Amino acid sequence: MTPADPFQTDSTPALSGIAPQLEELAARLGVKSVLVMRSDPDSMVVAATAGEATKHYTVGAAGQKAGADTGRIPLYCERVVDTDEVLYVQDSRVDETFAGNEDETEFGLHNYLGVAVHDGAGRVVGTVCVLDDTAREYTDAERVELERVRAEVEKVVATDSDALG
Repeated sequence: MTPADPFQTDSTPALSGIAPQLEELAARLGVKSVLVMRSDPDSMVVAATAGEATKHYTVGAAGQKAGADTGRIPLYCERVVDTDEVLYVQDSRVDETFAGNEDETEFGLHNYLGVAVHDGAGRVVGTVCVLDDTAREYTDAERVELERVRAEVEKVVATDSDALG
């Protein structure tokens, strides 16, 4: 890495063709992190990472899901997978559900927007999300960009069920 390239975009081999789109999205939105996450029974696992926060979110890194443990704060992506709905958290530090979550306390990323990734059968298998250290809004056009990247990930997953790792 050179000083002009302070972070390294990475992905599972199957998602390598989408990695440049993740980089472009991070730059266009001005966010610290763009991730593709795989949902495992007990954790969310990084399948692709772009943006400045790649030093925190490396391919294969996993965050433990809260699951049924009401004493734990759920992961943002866990909520997306569980509900199959878009999740937007402007600032987790003042959010009743997500205040004190792992991304906020460990990495300082308290802004989140994520969408579910579906396999060819329509099952939720992961997420595409953006995280930032600024409490911010996302325009309709920026949300469309995230949806476009999700569609690209879903195309890969539909033809390769192991694409997310």
